[in-house]
Amino acid sequence: MKSHTQATACLSPFLPPSPRPGPIRRINAISKDVAYHLETVFLFTKSDIKTTVIPVSILAIGTAPLCSSQPIEHALKAIFWLWMILLQFNLFNQTISPEEDAENKPWRPIPSGRISLRNAIIARWISIPACAMLSSYFGSAVLIPCILFTVLVFMYNFFDCDKNGFAKSLFNGFGYSMMALGTSLVASCDRASGSLFKTLNWKNFPELTLFFFVISTTIHAQDFQDVEGDREVGRNTIPMTLPNISRISMPILLPLWSAIVISLSHPPSWLAAVYLGLSILVSFRFLCLREVKNDEWTYVLYNAWLSLTIVHMGLYKRYSIQVTPQPPYQSIPFSGNISGQAGVC
Repeated sequence: MKSHTQATACLSPFLPPSPRPGPIRRINAISKDVAYHLETVFLFTKSDIKTTVIPVSILAIGTAPLCSSQPIEHALKAIFWLWMILLQFNLFNQTISPEEDAENKPWRPIPSGRISLRNAIIARWISIPACAMLSSYFGSAVLIPCILFTVLVFMYNFFDCDKNGFAKSLFNGFGYSMMALGTSLVASCDRASGSLFKTLNWKNFPELTLFFFVISTTIHAQDFQDVEGDREVGRNTIPMTLPNISRISMPILLPLWSAIVISLSHPPSWLAAVYLGLSILVSFRFLCLREVKNDEWTYVLYNAWLSLTIVHMGLYKRYSIQVTPQPPYQSIPFSGNISGQAGVC
């Protein structure tokens, strides 16, 4: 007696062919694949949305010259450029230390198995020309911070610059400044395509210069909570090298930078009081409350202080600019509080 399989094989010439997937089913399958890969790409930068994309966008767009022609479009382009640069950084960072991510952040694409390490490394190298071409599209001036940022990322990851606390602070300051500079240039109407020397003159970006010093001198605040973990992986952070001096520096630096920013941006009295009071609270918490759980909460407050710093330099300045009527399709000159007080524009 023939088996069911043999019988089916004998009758197969007389059976109608199995239906092929319809166009709707194929479109659904393609849509799911695209959504899956887009989510994978997003997960590379997920942890940087709140800590980098939002604050740097506020600072850069807030300090960029107002654009009377399509300001929203320019702002969205600037945010996309910033996100692409961050994607490049994360592709480098997460392919260098996947074991550390597997322990601390298993939801990231490589440890979760959404992408293989080999494919992530390929994407890492593709990201370099991709970011360069995108920057060139937005203007020759945008290519400069893109190249400098790429060099910083390469040195940070391949020359163990993250293992030295002082180098790490400087690299953070330069990295944030380059991201903010490129974002500001893309958000501008015509600045990105002008003369390189004239466009990239540091006097045109007093807020970003100040932001570099704020980050470089205070970013070691993030390392107090993880001294033991850094010691295990061989990092030598500032709180490890100078445990007492690094904490004593906080009640000096945070109120000092707050006073400088307030004097240059002239916010309302209540906002200045909140900002200065928060800097004092954060700095003395770092000095007096030294347990890990306290350092974790203090670092959250430090980020709130840093956000207010950005609000003063970016958003408040934008709202305080006295806009005069301009001819259509022409950018409004850069004349914010900080640059005016510093006497550089």
